Order: sequence, then structure tokens, then C-alpha cells
Amino acid sequence: MAQVIESQFICDGRYRIHCINAVGRHRARVIEIEDVDRRHRFHGSASTLNRLALKLLGQAYRARRESRERDAG
Repeated sequence: MAQVIESQFICDGRYRIHCINAVGRHRARVIEIEDVDRRHRFHGSASTLNRLALKLLGQAYRARRESRERDAG
């Protein structure tokens, strides 16, 4: 069974997340997170990398929301 590997940039292109999409009964999972500026790659278990990705996405979301509030206020 073939699976698709996908790359996504987050935090304005600072981090790249490599993940495998869900196919059939297999769950989607993160396989690598790369700091593009420092060229450092983070490896580990899928659950650890998933938590790290969610943390990074949460920080990006909060920063974007705060900048919108500053601009509006």
C-alpha cells in the first residue's frame, strides 16, 4: 500500500513538518520536523513529534492572533 509523504511549512516558513498522510486503516503521523534556519532536524517517536508540531502550531496561532489585536487596537 502506497502512502503519500507531505511537507508543510509553519511559523512563516521557519519550520518544515514532514508527515505521512492517512491511507486505509493507517493513521497520519509526523515523521520529522526541521528548523529551516538552523538546518536542524528533529526525530523521535510519532507521538512526541506530533506534540511538538501542535505546540509550534499553537505558538504561531497565538502570535498571529496577538498581532491582529495590536493592529486593530
